[in-house]
Amino acid sequence: MTYRSIRATGTCLIFLGGISFTVSEPIKIVGTLRDVNGFSLSGKITVVQEKPNLAFTTHEVDKSGIFKFTSDSEGPVVLHAVSEDHPSAEHVIDAGTIGTVTVDFSLPLGQDVQVRVVDAEDNPVEGAELRVRYHEPEKSMRRVSFERSERTDEDGRFLLQDVGILVPFVVDVVAPNYVPTSSKLTKLAAGATQMDDIVLGTPGATVTVELLDDKGVSPVPDTWVTLLADPAGLAPEDRDSWLHYRAFRQRALTSSEGSARFSGVPPGRILVRVKTETGTAKAWTDAVSNQEVLVSMRMP
Repeated sequence: MTYRSIRATGTCLIFLGGISFTVSEPIKIVGTLRDVNGFSLSGKITVVQEKPNLAFTTHEVDKSGIFKFTSDSEGPVVLHAVSEDHPSAEHVIDAGTIGTVTVDFSLPLGQDVQVRVVDAEDNPVEGAELRVRYHEPEKSMRRVSFERSERTDEDGRFLLQDVGILVPFVVDVVAPNYVPTSSKLTKLAAGATQMDDIVLGTPGATVTVELLDDKGVSPVPDTWVTLLADPAGLAPEDRDSWLHYRAFRQRALTSSEGSARFSGVPPGRILVRVKTETGTAKAWTDAVSNQEVLVSMRMP
């Protein structure tokens, strides 16, 4: 479970007929997926790029544990490695690298742990989604997590699978109608099967977006709307919000009535954005805890 930064994709300047333009230079990514004892593991590597658009590609790793692929991202690249019965690991390749990048993953054994999510009155919270985020000593805290998509049951319980033993971590919780919450820093001992309850605090805002055509008359259905919130300023300005564990980024398709609804939005300044082939429409507003906000937008 390591987090390492190295330099990623380079660019070159091309001149044609007196006109110059920049072309990204693909990088080759090679490496191995092994356990801490050096034995090869099968699994998969998910590659996440944020430029020119947010995109995910997955590469299967066979029992040899060897992987090789290319990436032509214009910006940073995140490699997320998973293998059954082991906690995941990540490497970040920063924008600017050229040539071949070698990444060797070493995964320890994991442990399944039961956790319960409750509200301030100790009532179970159903439908909460949880993610483990590791913080190893003298290493940067992992910021991106793509784990299983199960949610808490009617008793607020959730089984965290393949959690790293003796490695400090927190659990991030996204629950309907609540602001994203994190557990306290935890470190599991060998054989541990349960951790303390996670208590949700602040109810979030509900934001409804009404999308109309460019004349402001007819509703526009089946269009993606993105909501970004970062009230604490945790996401660096030069990185998209999705890279930070506490930044709030959600997407939703408009309904047949041209509306999209978001719940659990953190209080503070938010940005609503619609991108199409013809342009981008943006709207800024303020979200207030436990209140509803209506945002009306026109297509660009």
